[in-house]
Amino acid sequence: MFDGEPLVAPTGSIEEVVVAVPLREPPVCGEWSYDDSELEETRFVARRIDGMSAPTSKATPIMPIRAVVDPKAMAARAAVRQPPIPEPDSGPKRLSNESAARALRPTLEALRLAFEQTPGDTQRALAYAAALERTGDAAGSLAALDKAAAAGADTFAITCARAGALGATLKYDDAAKAIKAAAKLQPEHPEILVQTGILACRRARWKDAIEPLERGVAAAPEHAQAHYYLGEALNHADRLEDAKTNYKRAAELDPENWRAMKGVGMVLDRLGRSADAAPWYKRAREAQRG
Repeated sequence: MFDGEPLVAPTGSIEEVVVAVPLREPPVCGEWSYDDSELEETRFVARRIDGMSAPTSKATPIMPIRAVVDPKAMAARAAVRQPPIPEPDSGPKRLSNESAARALRPTLEALRLAFEQTPGDTQRALAYAAALERTGDAAGSLAALDKAAAAGADTFAITCARAGALGATLKYDDAAKAIKAAAKLQPEHPEILVQTGILACRRARWKDAIEPLERGVAAAPEHAQAHYYLGEALNHADRLEDAKTNYKRAAELDPENWRAMKGVGMVLDRLGRSADAAPWYKRAREAQRG
């Protein structure tokens, strides 16, 4: 879940609400040693803007993001999907590009202004709620989603976002109720599978998470957080190569997901490849600090 991207009127297709949970892993061989407890951890992130850079100044128009994954739209873009991430080496150019992308992220104030102008705009509501969640303002995030719902935003997308936000604040029963409510609206939508799997991960029910996340990834192969949480579940199930594949895919789809990069490093460490793990930990630190 992500730092939310700015929004305007929908462009005719939808994308993803990405959810990330504050998990803390024990140190492993090759992992960084500094105490990062004071750094803000990602809750959930609404991302992707059709290849266009997000604005940082008031003079720049705010671009769109999408709410949830549309499998038909994903299939249509499969032919132009970006190539896989190579194993990192020195990577100065790559790190420079990632830093430049982070510098273009919209400010919280810009997202707030866009949301206040049209609170019923689903895209703007999701981006603003995601940004609030990243600052640790879970109550504000949920309040923004409630305001968007009251103003006529897409009920399904907002309900899915509420499920993610509630789960990120450890309100698991409420999150489960939100998922059930969303399933009544669109029972066949892959976001239901993804949210079900993510909630199982948050409850540390790793084996229960694998099946819905695998189905979610099959239906929505460009859902970054579905890949990330599938990597988490597979890692805990000791399916290391599959976990590494999904962590790397999550990092490819969401270059700011430092947890996915850290996950690759942890799996490589578990495979006895500490030298290969080190560059991934470095990338994770860079993305986390950025």
